[in-house]
Formats: sequence, structure tokens, C-alpha cells
Amino acid sequence: MNKELKNFLQYGYTPFAVCDIGEKFLSAHGFEKVSAYALPELKKGGKYFLSDGGTLVAFAVNKPDGFTIAAAHTDSPTLKIKGGKTLGTSPARLNCEVYGGAIDYTFFDRPLKICGRLYFDEGGKITARDVVSPYFVTVPSLAIHLQRDVNGSFAPSVQNDLSPILGETSSYLTSLGGDKAIDFDLYACPASEPYESGENGEYVCSPRIDNLTSVYSSLVALTRAKPAGISVAVCFNSEEVGSRTRTAAASAFFPRLLEKIFRAANGKDYDACLNNSFMFSADNAHAAHPAHPEKSDPINQVKLGGGIVIKRHTNYATDALTAAVAKKIFAAADVPVQEFYSHSDQPCGSTIGLISAANTLIRTCDIGIGQLAMHSASETCRADDIDAMTKGLTAALQTAIRFEGGGAEIK
Repeated sequence: MNKELKNFLQYGYTPFAVCDIGEKFLSAHGFEKVSAYALPELKKGGKYFLSDGGTLVAFAVNKPDGFTIAAAHTDSPTLKIKGGKTLGTSPARLNCEVYGGAIDYTFFDRPLKICGRLYFDEGGKITARDVVSPYFVTVPSLAIHLQRDVNGSFAPSVQNDLSPILGETSSYLTSLGGDKAIDFDLYACPASEPYESGENGEYVCSPRIDNLTSVYSSLVALTRAKPAGISVAVCFNSEEVGSRTRTAAASAFFPRLLEKIFRAANGKDYDACLNNSFMFSADNAHAAHPAHPEKSDPINQVKLGGGIVIKRHTNYATDALTAAVAKKIFAAADVPVQEFYSHSDQPCGSTIGLISAANTLIRTCDIGIGQLAMHSASETCRADDIDAMTKGLTAALQTAIRFEGGGAEIK
């Protein structure tokens, strides 16, 4: 596991933190920070990035005749803190709700950090400050002696059980430098250090594998690619809660930004540009669990180490044409591909693919890497699958695609 990947997984506690890590990474690779609301003239060969509301967008410009996009998301299920007051017990506990579809029991008995963003009134201006607690908090389990049936049936109460112990205090804001904050978005986030497992260290185990592995691969691919048109990596906030915030995939933010980028790059025919654009919605897929293979499709079972997964379901944007384009690009790059189909008796999750495709009018293929324990406080994937995704997206972001007559030409 390289340092850059580990940095995203370990310290990307919140979308704000992910954007900060991503901005530093992009700056180190020669990308220039700009504003979504006042883009400069974009030069051929120029590399740019911006962030807003936990969403990060980076792009590299060659010809303004088509976008090739890698899309991921910056948020992960966690515990969101409600207000500045603690639960009135001894010791004091944080009052939390669940953000996203977490596996609740996995948040017990592990290190958590209080992190997020504080807002202050400074000279009449509201300013933001990102914080991470210098200490851990934890949610202790109730001993088996006091709940003898815990291994048979356990359904934790979010309000009562998922309340991390803070200590002998009535306020935690002072320890974060936030006693004068006028408001905040704060979370209790898993803070376990990523580690390698398996006989040969082939597995990566960490919080936030879904979906910071895709954020990492998208940004690394963009720094390596030589764009044919305009190559974009967009990492949206709020995917885990429906993508309907101001800068999320369901908002007007990204479609408007694409048109602004096109105009600032002196593009001439925006409709033609959109018709020759392509998006890879990169969000992880369920690998077949070795203890429960019956939960996966009986024929199309995703294997850890099997490479990039093309995701097929009515909840995804993939169709036969976009899958064919993806397969051709990845085959040319010598990247292994497998396909995910949900078990027909199991409901299937969704991602930003359909939402973004409908908003931008861009043909889209949903992809990911196989993983286990999705939405757990610690997840598992294969290291070589992350490498495959990075290699595949690098090839994709430097490919020109032209659509005509119901088919496509890949250059």
C-alpha cells in the first residue's frame, strides 16, 4: 500500500478532508486552483482543480471537443454528531445519528475521531475551519454477561447505543477550538489505521475503501493521462445520502461547470462535445463473500483480484454500448475486467451513474472494484484491483470516443 493511498484512506475522514488531501496531491502534480464561479481562460495543456462543499473537480485540457470523465464520491457512512451538547450521563457521551447506510454494529469497540468543519464569525465574515480531535472516542459494547442472546439477535439502537464515550465533560467543542463557533458539521469517524492482510499482504483493510479507493484512482489517473479532449475527475459529496445537496451529483453544479469549462477552453459546439463525451462512474462493487456465495448471482460472481468490475443493473447507467466501450478501452490497456449482476432476489444499490447521466446527457458506464464488508467501519479489497482501476482510468482519460449511428469509434 503506497503512502498516497494510505493517506486518503486513513485521513479522509470527511468530504472536507478528502478535498484537502486531493487539493494538495493535485497541486504537487502541477494543477492550478481555480474557482467554479470565475473560471479563467483555459489553455491547451492546462491542468486545473476546484472544490466546493465537499465536492472536488479536476481537469486537464487539450481539445474542447469531448469530455472523458472519471466520477467518484468523497463521503462514506459514519456517525454524525447532533448539536454541541452531550448526553447527560456519566461519563458524557456524544449524541449521534447515522450518516448513510452504515453497518451499525461495526462502529462498536474501535477508535473514532471527532472531525469535520467549524464556522466562526470573524469581523462580520463567516469563516470555516476543518478540525480533527487529537484524541479518540469509542462506543463500548455491552458485555455478553449482560445480554446473553447477543450472538443470536442484536439490533443496536442508534440513539442509545451508538453514542461514543467522550469523558467527564459537558462540552467537546473547546477541545476542538470551537467554543466560539457559531455552527458546525461534525462526525465521529472510524480512525483505524489501514493495514495489509493475507499471507502475501494482498488485501487492503481500512475504513472508507468505499469509495476513497475510486477517488484515489481517479486523481492519480488524471495526473498520468495525456488527454485527447478534456479529461475530468469529479469526486462528489453526498452520494451516501441521496446526492441531492447543492454540489452533489443530482444538482445543477456539475452540468453547469462542464459548460463553463467548455466555453473557457474556447469550445465552439457544445452539443457535439456532449455527444462525444463519456463518463466512468467509479464506485465499488460487491465481491462474492466466501462465507455467503449464495448472496451473489449464481453465474456472475465478482472475485477479489479479478480487476475492474463493470456493474450491470437497472439501477446503474451501464448499457450494452457503454459496456462495450469500457471493455474495448480496458482490453487495449491490458486491464482485466469482470461483471457484476445482482442476485435477482436481492435489492441492488445505486450510485451517481444514473443521476449524472440524466443531468449531463453523457453516456455512462458504472464500474468499480470488488470489495467485502461494504459500509462497514472497516472494509476489505485487493491491492491489485486498486492498481487495475488506476491503470484502466488512466487509459480511459486519454481516449477519444466518437458516437455515431448507434455505435462508437474509439481513438
